[in-house]
Amino acid sequence: MMRGTVVLVLMAALAAGCNYRKTTDIEPNIPVPKTYSEGKETPPPPETKKEAEPVRDVRWWRQMGDTTLSALIEEALRRNQGVRAGWARVRQARYIANQVRAARMPQIGLQGAYDIGKEIQVFGEFEFQNATGSLPISYEVDLFATRAREHQGAKLDAEAARLDQESLAITISAEVAEAWFDSINARIEVAVVEEQLETDLRFLELVELRYREGLNSAVDVHQQRQRVASQRALLALADAQTDLTDQRLSVLLGEAPGRRFPVDGKVLPDIGPTPDIEAPASLLEARPDIRAVQKRVEAEDRRVAATVGARLPVITLNFTPGYKWLQFEGDQVLRDPVTLLPIPDPDTGLPTVVRSSQTANGVVWRAGAQLSVPLFDGIAGWSAIKAQRAVLDQLMEQYAETILTGLIEVESTLVLERQERLRIQFLEDEFRLANITLEATRDRYRAGLSDFRPVLTALATRQRSELQLVAARRQLVSYRIQLYRALGGAWPKEFGEPEDD
Repeated sequence: MMRGTVVLVLMAALAAGCNYRKTTDIEPNIPVPKTYSEGKETPPPPETKKEAEPVRDVRWWRQMGDTTLSALIEEALRRNQGVRAGWARVRQARYIANQVRAARMPQIGLQGAYDIGKEIQVFGEFEFQNATGSLPISYEVDLFATRAREHQGAKLDAEAARLDQESLAITISAEVAEAWFDSINARIEVAVVEEQLETDLRFLELVELRYREGLNSAVDVHQQRQRVASQRALLALADAQTDLTDQRLSVLLGEAPGRRFPVDGKVLPDIGPTPDIEAPASLLEARPDIRAVQKRVEAEDRRVAATVGARLPVITLNFTPGYKWLQFEGDQVLRDPVTLLPIPDPDTGLPTVVRSSQTANGVVWRAGAQLSVPLFDGIAGWSAIKAQRAVLDQLMEQYAETILTGLIEVESTLVLERQERLRIQFLEDEFRLANITLEATRDRYRAGLSDFRPVLTALATRQRSELQLVAARRQLVSYRIQLYRALGGAWPKEFGEPEDD
């Protein structure tokens, strides 16, 4: 009866310890749509998958057609401090996994001792020397796979840290691209303001000429001079913006501000139409942040099983081989074996004292097993299991939240890109009409058919329209970068991984 009870308990314990889920078994707590609202009504057929795949190329920046940008991003992925710190975190997680793995291996030690002393008794004294050495070996039998679950959890944590690094690489590459195109756009805005300043200076010459001829008032001259001054102030601000973008780019590349970049002659890329993208379900594999949370869910699931296993019996095997050496010598009083009284010396009548010595040495060993069975600890063990399961529930919700974040990032970027394209069309029409209006008001002013105020209004409208168009084109490029970032990727294999210190 007792034996049957023990067997049932062990079987139940094994079932509890092995109850864990693989990554493929972890399903999000939310339904993942089959298509994006901004995409096609049906997902692309399998034969067209390769056509959509390049949008998730880990070297997505190459699609921008800017070799300088490619070189800068690759430099940042090697030198950026955040990236280098991320690799340190990856190494840390791997070393922790190795530490946990070590608990599953036999533990071997080395012990030694040496004693020297003297023992004084009523009927004699002894001097002794004692030396021992041993090699204790212990091994915990992972009867319920508790240590194995802990090791699996630690390895999954290391995999999650590696995926965090991939997510960081995507973030850094996107930030470098944004800074690079901000730098180009800042130069474009400088060129726009410089062109407008030249136009305003030509109008100022015209206004001053007409004033000298008595065709204008001094107010028109002052207003145009004011506008020229305003343009110069705006130009100074635009020049400062170019310096700021260069400084930001320098920091992303892992160096102090001050570096100058070959921006002259660069233009914003033509990103082309919005590419076909894969079904939303592909995000679960494409985005490293989602995969990282998924790995942590699996790791925590293993730790729950390990926590249950920690409440089960533990068997430890011990084996200790060693060597022992003992030497002693001294004076000893001879005693009668029956009465235990001292035997007198025939000549002196005093107790007979003899000198004796002894040496012993040899190999010794000890072997055994220990059984540890937790019986009662209040509610500490039960609380630990419940706390671990609460952490698992938290991670499951975080997993679902991360998926939702990825879906909304893709969806919102698709919407914003579509709207920005439409906005650019309207801004191009506005800019074209602003140029026509400026030419018409200038001609009327030269012909003396109007005063200078319509010209001032037309100049301001044209400049505002052009700057809005420049900003919109830059924003469209930014949305494409955000789309690449939202779709995920991986660490470029050609970069490899830095070696451990």
